[in-house]
Amino acid sequence: MDFSNQYLHSSIGKKQIVAVTGLMLILFVFGHMAGNFFIYGGPDAYNAYAKKLSSLRPGLYLVEFGLLLVFLVHMHVTFLLVMENIRARSVPYSVQKPKGERSWATRLMPYTGSIIIAFVIWHLLDFTFTDHHGARAILDGKDYGLYGVVYNAFSDITHSLLYIIAVACLGLHLSHGLESFFQTFGFNHPRYTPMIQNISRLFGLLMFLGYSSMPVFVLIKNFS
Repeated sequence: MDFSNQYLHSSIGKKQIVAVTGLMLILFVFGHMAGNFFIYGGPDAYNAYAKKLSSLRPGLYLVEFGLLLVFLVHMHVTFLLVMENIRARSVPYSVQKPKGERSWATRLMPYTGSIIIAFVIWHLLDFTFTDHHGARAILDGKDYGLYGVVYNAFSDITHSLLYIIAVACLGLHLSHGLESFFQTFGFNHPRYTPMIQNISRLFGLLMFLGYSSMPVFVLIKNFS
């Protein structure tokens, strides 16, 4: 077995693949959130942003395919690691890490990951693979394009609450993912590890606040 096969079949190799693909997804999620902030500029700004992205096709298809590939690799290798951990649990450890030392983000990782997969599918069907000039785009009798689709979606309290719950899970997942990236590549130090943990938690919180601010913004506008 050559080095590449040994690496791919080793636990550390799998963990590093998960860490790197996870970081790539984190960067995308951050960029996607920044783009969504155009909604605060109104219909013209938001639709101009969406139109600019569409103008990048067909090159954008390559980016989307690459992103999908990264997402699938991340899920697949994570699944392999989970199965390894399940098998390893049948072997008793002489020393076990106290459960209390694990953060909530770590404990909830399998659940937040599953929710995120469902959320991604829902999000694509909700905003991407839908008619941007159909009935859902109409506001006060006028076609507002993608802005109208997003605004109408978040005008529904149930829809907004489900979205906020989903991005809360996303924030927890990203918090753990960013911290794990540094741990996987050996950035462990008594002085710097607590700082990395705090930065990771802050990043997850900012992602949650950033994404959830959009449905909150729409609901406030509707009730004001």
